[in-house]
Amino acid sequence: MVRLAAIDIGTNSTRLLVAMEVNASLEFIHQDIVTTRLGLGSKDCLLPQAMDRTAAAVTEFYRQAKDLGADVIRVFGTSALREAANQKDFLALVTGEIGQKPEVLSGEQEARLTYLGAIRALRLNDRVVLIDVGGGSTEIIWGQGKKVLSLASLRLGAVHLTEKYLRSDPPAAAEWDEMVNHIELQLHPELLPLREKASAAVAVGGTATTVAAMLLKLVPYDGEKVQGYFVPDSRLHNLIKSVSLLPLDKRRQLPGLQPERADIILAGVAILSSALKIIDLPGFTVSEADLLLGSLYDMQAYRGSA
Repeated sequence: MVRLAAIDIGTNSTRLLVAMEVNASLEFIHQDIVTTRLGLGSKDCLLPQAMDRTAAAVTEFYRQAKDLGADVIRVFGTSALREAANQKDFLALVTGEIGQKPEVLSGEQEARLTYLGAIRALRLNDRVVLIDVGGGSTEIIWGQGKKVLSLASLRLGAVHLTEKYLRSDPPAAAEWDEMVNHIELQLHPELLPLREKASAAVAVGGTATTVAAMLLKLVPYDGEKVQGYFVPDSRLHNLIKSVSLLPLDKRRQLPGLQPERADIILAGVAILSSALKIIDLPGFTVSEADLLLGSLYDMQAYRGSA
């Protein structure tokens, strides 16, 4: 049986998923994640330290995929990489290590693959709005079943927002308000036209899965409990209210919140909360399946048509 692998080089983390084709479906073999912060500390240029630690993670994941018998390995980067002025330097670094040049996904490609992974995993056929909050960007996808009806990729990510707005610890009220105003200005044009068109919201990405884990107080993390979990707007609001009052060292101790994500979680949940407010939906369903799984389904479809 054919084994497929995908390595996602994100703004905040680098992830691996290896799966085996079983008839028309995919059976997971191995997955892993490491916080690499490729997009940390610079708006337009990747820092040498960030490139080195991310390239090391990609190299290790590539080795793992090979050891697990992956026949095809897809390596791709998202927001931080596509916006970097020194993108070519990082691509050359990784290519030199693994002998394969990573793809740089456009915002539209990232959105389409994210939608494909989440919708197939949740088996949804209604018209939904999918919100993917990443470290460097947020994707908004409206679709029905497997069909994407519209999509947008915004430069609105948890890492960048934290660096720009949340300078105090814990964040000052004025900082929070300024950040939320910026978020709503960015989201409003994309989400308001969908207010009457979508019957449900789905959220993917590390922020969404972390919110579910925090509400469930999961220690250790359990993806099966997170997948399909519904987060009511009221519980999200209460979570923000309590967590935003805590300094970083206290946030790192919260059950369900990975210590390495504690510094950026507030900006991430602010995006989700603002999105629900604009689109006027009572909450969102969390999908652990996202871009990684969507990229494997995309690979599977391409191989089938080749």
